[in-house]
Amino acid sequence: MLTTSDSALVNNDMLKTALAHEIKNPAAVAMAYVGLIRQESDSPLISEYCNRIQQNLTDISELVQEFLLAPIQSDTYTIDLSDILSEMLNEYSAALPDITFFLDAKPPLTCHTQEQYVRLIFSNLLKNAVEAAGEGGIITIYATTVYGYLHTVLHNTCGTRKSPNRYSSGIGLGVCTWLVQQLGGEFHIEESGNDGCMATVSLPCGI
Repeated sequence: MLTTSDSALVNNDMLKTALAHEIKNPAAVAMAYVGLIRQESDSPLISEYCNRIQQNLTDISELVQEFLLAPIQSDTYTIDLSDILSEMLNEYSAALPDITFFLDAKPPLTCHTQEQYVRLIFSNLLKNAVEAAGEGGIITIYATTVYGYLHTVLHNTCGTRKSPNRYSSGIGLGVCTWLVQQLGGEFHIEESGNDGCMATVSLPCGI
C-alpha cells in the first residue's frame, strides 16, 4: 500500500511526465517549421534568427529531458560541494580551452542534501555562464561556509569575442531558482562589469 508521501511522489512523477510531453510536442513542431523557413529564405538575417530559435528550442528539450523526465532522488546524502564543482570545472576546462575557469573553495563545504538537485543547479549555471562568456571569457566560482550555509558565487566575464549563443531562453535560470528554493536556499543573479554577471547560491548545510 502506498503511503501519503509515496502517493505524492507518484502523482508528482505523473504530472512531470505529462507536462514534459505537453512541452516537447509543440517544441518539436516549432523546430520543424524553423527548418521550413530556412528552405524558403536565403537571407543571412533570417538564418541568424533561425539559429537563435533552434538553440532555444534545443535548450528547452534538454531541460525537459534532464529536469522533468529524469528521475529525481528524494534521498539526502552528505556531499562535498568542492568535489562536485572541481569535477564539473575539470570537464568544462578540457572541453573549452578558450575559456578560463577558476575555483576558489574554502573548506569545509559539506552539507546533507539531494546531490542530484545540486548538480542540476550548477550544471545549468555553468552552461549559462559558458554561453555568455564566449572566447577568452573567465568564469570564477567562490565557495565558502557562512553561518550554516554553503555560500557559492559564480562570476563570469565576457571575452573579446562574444558567443553566438548569448540569446538564451532563461529557462535554465528559472529551474535553478526553483531547485534552490526546494532545498531551502536562496538564489540571486545580477549583472556585473564587462557584460558579465554574478550568480549567488546559498544552501543550508543541514548537518
